[in-house]
Amino acid sequence: MHHATSSSSPVSPGYTGPSSMRLPALDMFRGGAVLLMLVYHFCFDLNYFGVVSIRFQTDPFWLGLRSVIVGGFVLAVGASLALSNHNGLKPWRFLRRQAILGVAAGLVSVGTFLVFPLTWVVFGVLHFIFTARILALLFLRLHNLNLAFGVLCIFVGLFVQHPVFNHPWLHWLGMMTHKPFTEDYVPILPWFGVLLLGLYIGQSIHRRRPSILLAPPSLPGFGMLSWLGRHSLLIYLLHQPLFMGVLYLLPR
Repeated sequence: MHHATSSSSPVSPGYTGPSSMRLPALDMFRGGAVLLMLVYHFCFDLNYFGVVSIRFQTDPFWLGLRSVIVGGFVLAVGASLALSNHNGLKPWRFLRRQAILGVAAGLVSVGTFLVFPLTWVVFGVLHFIFTARILALLFLRLHNLNLAFGVLCIFVGLFVQHPVFNHPWLHWLGMMTHKPFTEDYVPILPWFGVLLLGLYIGQSIHRRRPSILLAPPSLPGFGMLSWLGRHSLLIYLLHQPLFMGVLYLLPR
């Protein structure tokens, strides 16, 4: 099994508010991340079945692409959380989404344990989003301070390491001196900092409401990207079993 920081499950969707609060540009942004995720995972699966040879763990291009994809989704989570709660927290809506994310994260853990028992997902991207959305509730009223806290969290997550965080019960926090052996790993630091930047962006959008974000851009492929963005969680859960199933059945 490989030492995974790039993974078979590197990205995940975030929360989208009700249709009256949707921003077409945010849907398209999330849809772009979904499209990159599909490309990344298809190449990952081709490598898994020996069709191509790609060093996902060490190649700077693929490591960078994973970070771009994860970062895109996490930014969207923060922005969506800000926009959907700009008039105050809606507890039942929040709890409903948390329940969906919790079940989905559990399915990812169980599924990867059955397929990759030595490197199953303990704290992957869905686990991160579930936890980070709760932590983000403490930051909803901080507005401009979220920019500073976001940068601080990213800095700490990237440059602070200590052996105490190597303890299995603390892996979810980050700041380890080595990465855990797992199919997906998205720790609180530095990624919570990216979510706070998304929170800041979402709050800024709500205050200023630039027209370019409110009107659907007349760009080729917008409809497809928007659809992908609106259904990102379902696509995330289904695309890998579909990809791997098809590739498994193809003659090699």
